[in-house]
Amino acid sequence: MTSQPAPLLYAEFLSHIRQISLAISLGSASDASTRVVVAADGENVELNHHGQSHTLRLPSKVALSGASLPIQRPGASTLSWRLPLGQAKNADASSADSSTWTATDLKAGSQVACRQCHGVVVNQGVVKVWKDLPSENWAEMMEFWHCHKPDDHDHDHDDYHHHDKANGVATTGQNAKADDTSLAARGYGASSLISAQQSVGFVDLTTLLFVERDCSNIIYSLSTPEHGSSDRQTVASDESSSQIRSLNVFCPSCQAQLGFYNFRTAAVTLLKWQISCNSFSNLSPGLEECLAATLISTIARSGSSKSLLLPITETIATTEEDGVGKDKVVHIWVLNSGIVYASSATEAAATRPGAGRGISAIKLLYRLVSREEADRMLDSLTGDAQEVNIPVKAIKEVLQHLDRSNCLLPTAERVFKEWKVGLLRR
Repeated sequence: MTSQPAPLLYAEFLSHIRQISLAISLGSASDASTRVVVAADGENVELNHHGQSHTLRLPSKVALSGASLPIQRPGASTLSWRLPLGQAKNADASSADSSTWTATDLKAGSQVACRQCHGVVVNQGVVKVWKDLPSENWAEMMEFWHCHKPDDHDHDHDDYHHHDKANGVATTGQNAKADDTSLAARGYGASSLISAQQSVGFVDLTTLLFVERDCSNIIYSLSTPEHGSSDRQTVASDESSSQIRSLNVFCPSCQAQLGFYNFRTAAVTLLKWQISCNSFSNLSPGLEECLAATLISTIARSGSSKSLLLPITETIATTEEDGVGKDKVVHIWVLNSGIVYASSATEAAATRPGAGRGISAIKLLYRLVSREEADRMLDSLTGDAQEVNIPVKAIKEVLQHLDRSNCLLPTAERVFKEWKVGLLRR
């Protein structure tokens, strides 16, 4: 006799209508034994089906304390309800921190180490201060500001070094012409770039940036760690560096890829989810949280809820086979950037420091498209998809996570047309 799959209970906090959406996949048809009851405290819901009992803690307290929920369609294998919220403090997805490890969260002097083997990359005491990098559209915004401000005539120089006093971020450029209306002369042109500074750690949504001399115990390589060296000069000469954008950076102990060395900025960029660092929040952002923060930032910056995950063009050499990240691209469409959910298919989020009764997440649609289709969407004048760049390995890990999160949802809610439904924890 084939055993029936265990029922799956899923609840989602709908802040805009102040209700809890509750859905249950029974795995078999409902009958006289099927009963769903809200606990007396309004914080849990209990399912009794075929002699077995299953309990789910709701994302927020509901008003129907002790109520037995009606079975709308006897014989159905999928049940759903909308439950009104109670008077207790409600779950709030908007309060979730979508950008962990900001400059104010990281401790000055903290060492930076490989998260996998704890090999030290930046020694303790080297970083005297942490500073947040400006948003990705900082140059565009400064261009807009300068185009709509009164002219001044005290910025007239050929070469420049601009310093943003608000954040302490230096930008550099070359061959800026002596023109008082030239944005490049003010450090805001397209040729401007972030310049790393000694003893300063720069922080953005997904990475930490350091000047090369502040880093140690790393391997530079055009491809894999086996073909790399701790001496960057032996990996790529000045002549070859003009032909490639960056080198891969690996941990010499466990050979995990920690990030990249960028020739244009002459800086080492370390991926947040690959390293550990002392913070006041005691949180260590993973790939999931970093991508969620990036998608939220992309929506705020562009107004578009659709993104394409494309691989970072690391080097002129590659060992990647065809597949996701190479000839296939993950297309994402964010449905709701701030939900709180609970699923019986996963452990409660309360085990995480600072977590509430549910899990704060982004709810999205995702699918695989060909690289050619992705390029057409990006090149189209009417296209609304934004490009998000992360390493090929990270793209594959993201897809695996989304497929796992798809199984947290009731079976009837896992697919929408050609899309799958997924969750990314904030």
